[in-house]
Amino acid sequence: MSERGLRLRASAKINLALEVVGRREDGYHDIATVMTTLSLADRVTLRPSPALSVELHGEYSRGIDAADELSGRAARALAEAAGRSPDVHIEVEKRIPSPGGLGGGSSDAAAVLRGLNGLWDLGWSVEQLAEVGATVGSDVPFFVTGGTGHCTGRGEFVEALRDLRETRLLVLLPPVPSPANKTASLFGALHEHDFSDGSRAQRLAHRIARGAPPPTNDLVNVFENVVERTDPELVAHFAAYSGEAAPVRLHLCGAGPAVYMFVREQARTAALRRDFEQLGATVFEARTLSRSAALETEDVSGA
Repeated sequence: MSERGLRLRASAKINLALEVVGRREDGYHDIATVMTTLSLADRVTLRPSPALSVELHGEYSRGIDAADELSGRAARALAEAAGRSPDVHIEVEKRIPSPGGLGGGSSDAAAVLRGLNGLWDLGWSVEQLAEVGATVGSDVPFFVTGGTGHCTGRGEFVEALRDLRETRLLVLLPPVPSPANKTASLFGALHEHDFSDGSRAQRLAHRIARGAPPPTNDLVNVFENVVERTDPELVAHFAAYSGEAAPVRLHLCGAGPAVYMFVREQARTAALRRDFEQLGATVFEARTLSRSAALETEDVSGA
């Protein structure tokens, strides 16, 4: 008898808009963000196992504790919610750099939830899986939905939007160490004047829902202000990259330190990539990904 198995795409994301609306009494923050999935992706393979086990490999698996990785937490959370044992082996090929602000760990967790929904024959809805995902990480519900979405609350409330027209981009990862608790530190460094009402993310979501391209003026990320005040080394890298690609603007990926730039179809991508690499950046070529492509699942039973 062949062994059941599933392989899933776990896409990276970029934030087209990211606003922080305010602090909550529970210590977290309310946000308003529009995110979209990318062709840059991890690969998650699930197979039945007597007990839960997690195996990580790939260049960007170094330094990640498999025992505490989000994909394993997702399996335990879903098993508890479903009243069963987390009897699965999870293999994650890490192609998304971490930490980078690209959501790799959260995407892996969402892929596990989607895959186990089929592997365990649960038949749960996207909404049910997203509810479990919210207990694992704020971005996990978005990745359960995939494609492009307008997210509010801590990120757990997801309004699915129509797919963006496929767009090419470059993701640049600067050669800087990432401090512990990077995202929490950035939230902690927010000033009152950094908060906004979420209207730019809302306006962007409305345009995407109508099929209009996102306007450049609404591609915002509040953490760019924080980085500008607190991290001169990172700012210097961004300035060097912008000098190479001017007048193209770079946008921070989530809490960074990766940034992205959209690339016109006729752009000389190879030359741009070479220039950025000479400045020390690790460069990833990617494109925006539709919802159906982001949720791609392959049966690998017997493989």
